[in-house]
Order: sequence, then structure tokens, then C-alpha cells
Amino acid sequence: MTHAPTNVLTRKRVLPSGGNGSLWAARPTYGIFEFRGRQLRIEVTDPTEVLFPTDCGLSLVAALDGEHSLDLQGVRALDIGCGSGLYTVALLAAGAAHVTALDINGASEAETTANVERNGLDVGRLSCVTADLATYTPDRKFDLVVTNPPHLPYDPSYATDNGLETALVAGRNGRALYDAVVARVDDLLAPGGRMIMAHSSLADVPRTITELERRGYEWRALEVCEMDIPLLAYAEHKETMLGILEAQRALGSADFEGERFTVHALEFRRSSAAETV
Repeated sequence: MTHAPTNVLTRKRVLPSGGNGSLWAARPTYGIFEFRGRQLRIEVTDPTEVLFPTDCGLSLVAALDGEHSLDLQGVRALDIGCGSGLYTVALLAAGAAHVTALDINGASEAETTANVERNGLDVGRLSCVTADLATYTPDRKFDLVVTNPPHLPYDPSYATDNGLETALVAGRNGRALYDAVVARVDDLLAPGGRMIMAHSSLADVPRTITELERRGYEWRALEVCEMDIPLLAYAEHKETMLGILEAQRALGSADFEGERFTVHALEFRRSSAAETV
């Protein structure tokens, strides 16, 4: 059992249940959001192949648009699990010099490119890569890595083998991509670089923080947002999924109440002491 780090934020942004108060202006096949003074639109062609971003993903955009906003001008960024291109669009709109949009789902390339073009952004500042993070080898390291890993537990009863599962489900404990990101972060970040992660409380937030601290990373929580567990796509198997999550909660690796959970917008940065070792 892992124990929560002492400096996790306790103040939360609470989204009402049932979709009221959603961070999106419209959904589920398109949405409009404002980021740093600019209205941006995200669309998806088929939500079963490329997931329309949930509030879990958009909460990270909201955190980066708030009081903890970071300077994104001129950065070279990697968007891990880009999906429809939500973060890629936001980063390019905020002045990123270049964004590499990485996803294991081959359908994400067309959706991300279309959303970049739809918002009048320069596709010359975009590279799309279809690859598994474990085998991905970048040409150079990045100033910024942004990711919202899938976080729901796998079970054969509701396995679908489509883009929806790729976006939401990640191994029996929901940590497959979190663990992959932790394993690769040193290979991806340039010295002084930052990783911004939307981390679900269903997938052991303290474990990720502890493992990155051991690797020499300092961290801070930008925001914590409470919302519904995204069970709509798994309504038929809701009880099975909740049963798995309850077992993980008993082990101390999941944190939720009823059908509500939290998403932690976290920033990780290699400490100056670690960089000189």
C-alpha cells in the first residue's frame, strides 16, 4: 500500500454529477473550449475509434489556463496518447514551436491533423507518430511532455479491442500507460524539462509521485478536479468495473466515493541537483 505524499492539494474543483457543469460547451462529437483567450473546437468522426475527450482530459487544459499557467511559447512538446488532439491544439494555439502527437491508435493521426487545421493552426509545427510509447525513439528530447493516460481497469467481460478501449482501459489495475511514462520520462525530457500529467485517482496517484521523486523529479499539483467516473461507455458492465475498482481501493491503490473520483493535474520537473549528478 502506498501513502499519499504530504503536499497533495486538498482544495478541489467539483463538477456536478450527471454532466451538468461539464467543462465542455457541447458534446459528445464536438466541443468548444477557451484556452488563453482563444476559442478552440475539437471534433471526432467516430467516438468508438477516437474518443471524444472527457472532462478528465479537459481538466488538465483548465488547470493550464488557470493561476498556475505555464509559459508555452516556443516549447517543443510531446503529447502522449494524443487521441483527437486536444492538448496538441491547445499547445499550438498557445505558441508551442512544435508538437509531436503520439498515439498507439492509428486513427488518431487523421483526427489530430484535422483538428489542428480546423482551428487555423500551422500543421507544419505538427508531427504525428503512431507507435507504442515503449518502443518510441524521439529524434531529440522535449521541453514539455503532456499526457492523460487511460485509467480504467481491464476485464475480459467488457473488452472491445477498439479505439475506445485504447483511450480508457490500461491493464488490470489501470496503470499500464502511467508505468510506461514513468519508465520513459528520462528518455523524453530535456534537462530542465517538465511533464504535465492528468492523473486519475483510480490508478494510484501516490505511487506515480513516489516513483518520480525517486528518479529525482520535483512535483506540484496544479489542480484537483472531482467528477463522475466515465462509466457511460461501460454501462452494461458497470458493476463488474466498480467491483474491480473496489478491490483496488481495499489495497490502497484507488481512491473514489460512489461513482465519483478525482483527477490530479500534476507537474513534474527534474530537480537541479539531479541534473548535475
